[in-house]
Amino acid sequence: MQDIFKLVSLLVLTFAVDISNSPEEEIGFCLFDANSIEPNQYQCNPNPNFSYSTDPKDLQSFPELIIPVVFWGINRSDGSHDNALTNAKATEAIRLLNSAFETMNICFEFKDIKQINDSEIYWTDYYKFNKHIKKNYRVTQKDLNIYVPYRFTNNNNNLRGGKWSPNQLSVNMLNYNTGILPHEVGHILGLLHTHTGATAVNCEHVTRDENNPDYNAKCAGDRVTDTNATPKLYGKFHLINDNCEYEGKLKNCKGEMYQLTELDVRNFMAYTQHSCRSVFTIGQGIRLREFIRNSKEKGKMNFVKKK
Repeated sequence: MQDIFKLVSLLVLTFAVDISNSPEEEIGFCLFDANSIEPNQYQCNPNPNFSYSTDPKDLQSFPELIIPVVFWGINRSDGSHDNALTNAKATEAIRLLNSAFETMNICFEFKDIKQINDSEIYWTDYYKFNKHIKKNYRVTQKDLNIYVPYRFTNNNNNLRGGKWSPNQLSVNMLNYNTGILPHEVGHILGLLHTHTGATAVNCEHVTRDENNPDYNAKCAGDRVTDTNATPKLYGKFHLINDNCEYEGKLKNCKGEMYQLTELDVRNFMAYTQHSCRSVFTIGQGIRLREFIRNSKEKGKMNFVKKK
């Protein structure tokens, strides 16, 4: 009987882990496949391919990288539009990206802007958009491709963007110059949501004391140790005041009260208000650069180039 109980318990834990990493997450802001980075683990076994460093000197040690960007404006079939993607807007987006990723020694270069006249994807479902682009518009692996349709119909038009291939992402026209853009590029370059696995039985614990037996920041949440454990704040914006300060009393899976700083609320990879999202942490920058390094060692991410 004890053996049967152990087997059932193991199955329950395994099922819980799978639930915490559903293939795609759709909660208004963006869509992202967490399994493409690193599977959530019930036991805390840090990935040896990452240092988990938060030392600014480590971040500064990485050489400069260049990422060429091709923008794709989406218009109706007759070429008309309600808000066209122009060179000036693309340049504005590049400036935003360069400001956001400057501390990581990554420079984005505006390579080209292309226009697609196709009413079928001008204002449509996010999934339909991706499938249509993949089927009808070929791209090389040498550039980061950013698609800017007018709107997505998902979630009553609240879906703002998503990463859907190693070098393709989309943001709707309302968000080409907001924190949504660095958020999606962050996913392309290996970053997770700060609230990853927040509702799982093996959620990220609040402690940041590595000597505490409950410490699991290296293998839960976003696997970055200088971002605090974070709840899903989408739909809970009333818990954030006008100064981007968290005023809630939400608890994690262990019943621990979340301890969020203003920087956690302002993090690009969090689900918070547009006006708040403005920073990456040192730890996120190091993990991102290590993700790029690890990927390039495997022959991936050919759109990321050395200076």
